[in-house]
Amino acid sequence: MSESRSLRMRGHATARAVLLALAALSATLPSPAAAQTYAQKTTAAVDYILTHADREDLVRMPMRDGVRLSATILFPKGRSRENLPTVLIFIPYLTEGTIRGSFSHYIRSFIENGYAVIIENVRGRYFSEGTYRYLVGSGQDGYDSIDWISKQQWSNGKVGTIGCSSSAEEQHKMNAARHPAHAAAVPISSGAGIGKVGAYNEMGNFYRGGTVQTWWFSWYYGSGYKYHPTWPAELTRDQMVKIGRFWNMEPELMHPANLDSAIWTLPVNQVMKNLGAMPSDMDDFVNRQPNDPRWKETDFGNEGDRSGTPTLYINAWYDLSIGPNVAMFDYQTRNAATQSARDNMFMVIAPTLHCNQGRSESEHTVVGERDMGDARYDYVGLVQRWFDHWLKGADNGVTKEPKVRFYMMGANQWKTSDTWPPKNVDLVPYYLDSDGGANSALGNGRLTTAKPAKAASDAFSYDPMHPVPSLGGQICCFAILPGGSFDQSGLEMRNDVLVYTTAPLTERVDVSGNIDVELHLSSNVKDTDLAVKLVDVGPDGKAFNLDESILRVRWREGWDKPVFMENGKVYKVSIPPLVTSNSFAAGHRIRVEVSSSSFPHFDRNLNTGGNNFDEKDGIVARNVIHHAPAYLSRIVLPVVR
Repeated sequence: MSESRSLRMRGHATARAVLLALAALSATLPSPAAAQTYAQKTTAAVDYILTHADREDLVRMPMRDGVRLSATILFPKGRSRENLPTVLIFIPYLTEGTIRGSFSHYIRSFIENGYAVIIENVRGRYFSEGTYRYLVGSGQDGYDSIDWISKQQWSNGKVGTIGCSSSAEEQHKMNAARHPAHAAAVPISSGAGIGKVGAYNEMGNFYRGGTVQTWWFSWYYGSGYKYHPTWPAELTRDQMVKIGRFWNMEPELMHPANLDSAIWTLPVNQVMKNLGAMPSDMDDFVNRQPNDPRWKETDFGNEGDRSGTPTLYINAWYDLSIGPNVAMFDYQTRNAATQSARDNMFMVIAPTLHCNQGRSESEHTVVGERDMGDARYDYVGLVQRWFDHWLKGADNGVTKEPKVRFYMMGANQWKTSDTWPPKNVDLVPYYLDSDGGANSALGNGRLTTAKPAKAASDAFSYDPMHPVPSLGGQICCFAILPGGSFDQSGLEMRNDVLVYTTAPLTERVDVSGNIDVELHLSSNVKDTDLAVKLVDVGPDGKAFNLDESILRVRWREGWDKPVFMENGKVYKVSIPPLVTSNSFAAGHRIRVEVSSSSFPHFDRNLNTGGNNFDEKDGIVARNVIHHAPAYLSRIVLPVVR
């Protein structure tokens, strides 16, 4: 998904206004001091790799169907090439960007500790043969790659895998393929490799709750193109190495200049055409619903895929798919294929953005606009100990450490647990209530642990031509929308945003875990969306977003088939769970926002009940949230005891 390509795209993108009527927001970056420190470490790591590793480029790995994938192998310089543990990074991006970019720190550590490191391009990328299709064949190609590595004379027969974003997502099917030489895995920010797990049916995070996550248009424009130039199969490796010095086969693509306007295109399935994009899977994906059987062609990690590999998941609270990520961790903890794998599922959750773990933290880690405190963590050291144990047999105690480490925002502290969700919580329902006017933060919406005593409701109009703008959140790879935690108080002035807030807290409330939301809705249209956001409101009125979720209401009864609404009838709607860890300090308030849009993060429901993807004319919905003894609209918070 992102890695070197998305970083380059963001680097070329100019800072610009995210919202039509809000101030410009800069992308989350470390402070200058922290950035310099990270840059210095990266330079030192690259220098070490260049001087302490022997490099073999354009090594061709044969797959079972005869296609050859291209790899670069790094060997520790001056050491015997025998009995080497190996780490595989399986990527759709440039090898050089991996070696000289974010993974240089890990690669240096592996070389220092006597590992061979292989950076292999997936099928159809650069000098790898075949046609690129997103995650298609990742299980078989991953299995065949591990098999080839384990049989080399220099290998000790054990292979570990690591990667962030795409190179993490490939690992889900690899893990399920269960090659006996696959000794350990480290998927970082891997949620777009997940199809259906638990309450989520995301199809690689293409969807959230049945709505299209439109940042995919930006990613497919710059990274997801299907075709690339090819070379005659009879060329020797030596010839290919010489060619590789002149051609890296990387198109000079930048952030599309018209993305901010093209993203408003209707029908949605014309966005890529308006961007002038190359052919890609997006041309097909955008014309599918969540229950389309063609999704089965893609190798997403799903329920039923049982990993045989001890796995260390490294996730982030403001990653684009934190919900499916933690759901997959929980699923494999209970359902992995072997006892060893079930007992050795570990997870770290940082307070950062997608693939930013270890890159943006400082003593004052700012994610969006919110200071998260000192969130620094030695990810490289943890990963090295993880591989040393599983690939070298080192008795270093890494498997005796807490199964889950997560950062509690607000308290700005690392916490530990033996499970996710944590067990030391009470599920406390907070009920939505009002006097019939919860519209905007100036309204009378209330969030309370007491059930509403009388029937009431809050109505708002949702116009798909004037949607509620997105502001921060769990996002990636989208130059016009930076992710993270931002003050939502400006958005909360809109009448199409319902705002429910507790009284100022008299004591601290710590929340850690999965958050269920149940709303009671009626509408005058056949279909609409419900979007929910959890917010921490400080005494100064700043309202920082923690997580948000959304559901296209036609999918409220499940993902098998859409079920449409009748005019005026009240329906219970369960939103795909939110997930976070946050300490609401005394004097703060807990807030829930309810609306029917968050654009451009999610595509707009045109409210017609049609396909949506091939429609250009929408209708205004009159949506009503009911709260009454008979209609308990609520959010259930996992409150730490």
